[in-house]
Amino acid sequence: MGDDSNRSIVSSLKNEWALFWEAFQGDDEVTAETKSAFENGQLEVLSLPQVREITKALIEDRKRINQKLETLTKEIDLNSAKLESLRLVGAEEQETMGRIHELNDMGQAFSIALQKLDEQLRAVRDKEVQIQEEEAAEF
Repeated sequence: MGDDSNRSIVSSLKNEWALFWEAFQGDDEVTAETKSAFENGQLEVLSLPQVREITKALIEDRKRINQKLETLTKEIDLNSAKLESLRLVGAEEQETMGRIHELNDMGQAFSIALQKLDEQLRAVRDKEVQIQEEEAAEF
């Protein structure tokens, strides 16, 4: 039984990390130079098209994370219903409770990632507005 439980834990951890990692991976539409400038806080060296490229990539990442959160919520709901059924019949509920806790932890990690992504998106949008204002002032 202990060996099966260890395999289950390892399997669920692999699944969690796969979901977590997938949420952070985006398309390769953003060039390495643009991404590097953004990550190093050098938004001032970017052009308007580069800023728009970053904005688009961040929005796509945000969409992916929201989809993952939705999937986690559905799985939590299913496990909660399963837990209720297990309680009604007096069956062992530890594994299901453990899975619910794992899913909640993943949800918290995704929420933190989403918050950081929103901060980045806000900074990029502010830079886009600044560039547009500067271009308008030149004319």
